[in-house]
Amino acid sequence: MSLRKHISLVLLTAALPLAACGGGDEGQPVPEGEKYTYVVATASVPTSASQATKDFGIDLDGDGRKDNALGSVLATLKGQGLDVQPSLTDAVNDGSIVLLAEFQTKSFSAASASGLRVFLGDSTMITPAACTDPLMIATCGQHLKGTGSFKISASSPTTALVSGPIVGGTFKGGPGTISLQISLTAGAAPLQLDLLGARAELSTITDSSIGKGIVAGAISKADLDDKILPAIKGQLDAQVAACTGTPKTPPLCGCMSGSGAAQILSLFDTTPADCAVSLDEIKNNSIIKTLLAPDVECNATGCVANGTPNALSIGLGVTAVKGTFTAP
Repeated sequence: MSLRKHISLVLLTAALPLAACGGGDEGQPVPEGEKYTYVVATASVPTSASQATKDFGIDLDGDGRKDNALGSVLATLKGQGLDVQPSLTDAVNDGSIVLLAEFQTKSFSAASASGLRVFLGDSTMITPAACTDPLMIATCGQHLKGTGSFKISASSPTTALVSGPIVGGTFKGGPGTISLQISLTAGAAPLQLDLLGARAELSTITDSSIGKGIVAGAISKADLDDKILPAIKGQLDAQVAACTGTPKTPPLCGCMSGSGAAQILSLFDTTPADCAVSLDEIKNNSIIKTLLAPDVECNATGCVANGTPNALSIGLGVTAVKGTFTAP
């Protein structure tokens, strides 16, 4: 098994079921016109490194290159046969994650000041119910047919705004700050990540749907260290704890030789080798440092070109259908 395959075991859980909300930058234009409400119907991660930047990336820092470092990592997992997309699709379809959007504009073809606000939806307040049979994913997505009603979660930030013009039917908004909510494992509480220098591009927009969209931004090193990596540690702990063999001593620690848990221990259980993976062992792992190294310099007001990278870029594809909810 290759070293990249080993690290894929660590990142496999990063399926990124998504919802987002956030606040905009004061320098953005004030949106004008009618307001339309939607619910995200599909959320997509890239399937190749080229798609990560070409189709799902946005130039965050103005250096002429589209940014999407985390998307490239997810595409690498796809290339290794570890597809995170099904988990993301299921989370959207079964209503585990509900992403609501309000779009304001005078025209869908050309406008000087349009705006996108995005909110976290309450997954317990969906009409109709997401699934006719919650045990069968094939029956889910009932709320994503353009007739659903929703409620904004009490925990959702309400000052979201990414604004900008529509030119030739394409909206380009930002920079702003978007709080991205992800779930790394089924049944676990989602993590809220505050994207820096966030931007959005939407096209094929009508009063009842958004045919194509990209939401992008950067994750701070603090969020990587304090939220993402601890969640990954939880996944590693669960896999190692499932080993039932004896003796419980390094290097196998009761795990079957060649198993995923054994590979995890060989990669991370190093200082000390004690049949457990500490957060410091994950943070200091050279492969983790390389794959998740910051690639852009961003702060609350945006990103700058040729700066000292302090955040990891991410871009995701979305589509949306009409959804009824009351925005604050």
